[in-house]
Parts: sequence; structure tokens; C-alpha cells
Amino acid sequence: MFWQIQKGSNGARADDTKGLKSAIIDWITSKGQSLNPHIPYNVKSSHGFNHERTGALLCPAGLDWANTE
Repeated sequence: MFWQIQKGSNGARADDTKGLKSAIIDWITSKGQSLNPHIPYNVKSSHGFNHERTGALLCPAGLDWANTE
């Protein structure tokens, strides 16, 4: 029984994060505009700190993303 509950929990978590990826890209992109460079919905390596826009949003408030190297 434990394994069935664990399997359901893992599946729900995967579904939630999968849906968030595309929702966040849509959320940070203004209507009628696109991100430059484009962020593909299905390529994880171009998300997070690897993209200028999402990196700036993830950067801690006390740091300046534009001046980090």
C-alpha cells in the first residue's frame, strides 16, 4: 500500500512541476511579445539561471543580476 501512495505522490508532483514550466514562461512574457532568446517549453537547460529574464527574477533582492559574472 505504501508504494501505491508513494507512486501517486510522485506522479502528482511531476504533473505539477510540468505544468508550472509553461505557466511561468507565459506569465513572464508580455502579451503579444516573446522572450529573446526564446525559452522552449520542453528544454529544461534553458530555464532558471541559464536565461537572462528568469535569472534576473531568481536573483536574490540584495544582488544586481546585471552586474554578476
